[in-house]
Amino acid sequence: MAVATPARKGIDPRWLPLGVTTIGAFMSLLDSTIVNIALPDILGEFKANLDNGQLVLTVYLLALALVIPLSGFLGERIGMKRLYIITLTLFTAGSVLCGFAWNLPSLILFRAMQGLGGGMLQPLGQAIVFTLITPRERGYFMGLLGLPSLLAPILGPTIGGYLVEYSTWRMIFLINLPIGALNIFLAWRLLKETPIRVDARLDRVGLALSAIAFPCVLIALSQGESVGWTSPFILAPLAVGVISLGLFIRAELRNSEPLLKVRLFANPMFFLAMLIIFVTQFALFGVQYLLPIFLQTAHSLSAAETGLVLLPSGFVSFIAMNAGGRLYNRVGPKPLAIAGMAVLLVTTLLLSRISETTSPWLIAAFASSRGVGVGLCVIPVNTMAYNTVAQSDMPRATAMVNVLFRIFGSISTAILTAVIVASLGWHGAPAGSSFTDGTAPVHFMVKAFSDGFLLMAFFAVIGLALSFFVRDRILDEPRIISERERPEMPEA
Repeated sequence: MAVATPARKGIDPRWLPLGVTTIGAFMSLLDSTIVNIALPDILGEFKANLDNGQLVLTVYLLALALVIPLSGFLGERIGMKRLYIITLTLFTAGSVLCGFAWNLPSLILFRAMQGLGGGMLQPLGQAIVFTLITPRERGYFMGLLGLPSLLAPILGPTIGGYLVEYSTWRMIFLINLPIGALNIFLAWRLLKETPIRVDARLDRVGLALSAIAFPCVLIALSQGESVGWTSPFILAPLAVGVISLGLFIRAELRNSEPLLKVRLFANPMFFLAMLIIFVTQFALFGVQYLLPIFLQTAHSLSAAETGLVLLPSGFVSFIAMNAGGRLYNRVGPKPLAIAGMAVLLVTTLLLSRISETTSPWLIAAFASSRGVGVGLCVIPVNTMAYNTVAQSDMPRATAMVNVLFRIFGSISTAILTAVIVASLGWHGAPAGSSFTDGTAPVHFMVKAFSDGFLLMAFFAVIGLALSFFVRDRILDEPRIISERERPEMPEA
């Protein structure tokens, strides 16, 4: 039974606060990727080596991991609008200070400040939006909510490449000032404060364990390939992180008011949704990670040119996400998820056949077609997951989902990097060959990248199988009620 989305005349005023929160989330996610392209120029100006320069990237990741779990509690305790403005101001101020950094230590310090502000923007924005819409409206409105996670990783290298090439690396930070200032003003005028829970209790044990577990796991996964998976500098934080994560889950299950709502995994549909989201994240991060390296090494494209090749896929994903959101109440999550995973599987298999002679524009077409698959999967599965969550649990649920997104992305990158590096050896590349610095012969890199895409296709097969089991209880309720109220037919 189709469930219609409530009709409204004219422009729905709720799009305005939704746009405000989307801008904040986009800024935060953009700065997770835009700095990568500028790192060589930063190291050159400050005369620093790569090992020290990596802290510019990792300290931002650490800061995000520290504050995201806190967003649910703080939003309840001081109000989500007030907290959103505070964190947005901290992020904007940190960005400006990064732009005026006078040496590497000052830049690292200001990046930490930027991450502490930016980490809460996306989960807070989602929680704020969920206070404005009903469960049956989520599919319709969530298309815009998913825009930052799709476009930011693609636009980051493109915008960063142009700014570095035609201006200075400092502009990748200073550009946040006018956008952030405008967004602060709009948030103050357009957002409404949420109810404040003065009795909300801080889960101190969960906070302490999360402050150990998530940074350790993320740093180990992100640095494992460059430092070496057998290095004590990776094994030690990974072991500490995994043990702390186990203790964290145990503590959260025992706490009546946990930092993150781990109990949500007891709901089969929420658990299933997270599995499918991991598959789509693996596919999403895989292409955003593999294709830029492939295009820059095998096709000798610049960072800006690579960004232009990948740019259409973000817009195609956005169109598909909105189409999926509008169809969600009519057909439910299952047909959309199945269609999306099928497209994802086929296009990933096509990408596994590309080589150094394949036209970049054909690669762009394949990548854009994958955008249809990702777009159709993301919104229905996310909507289904959030429709299992009570409204009172939403602030802490959005915090947990955003933590999982970060972990899923790091796991995806770590797995793909390990597979490609191992694949170079399997195919007989010379010892010491590297795909990141372009020292591996091109035909060996092509084979290694093909193996990476085949692995992504394997995960897509798993996702496709899981998609046949998804359903949304919110959409099922009208059908169940209708069947219960239907009069019994007399026997013939």
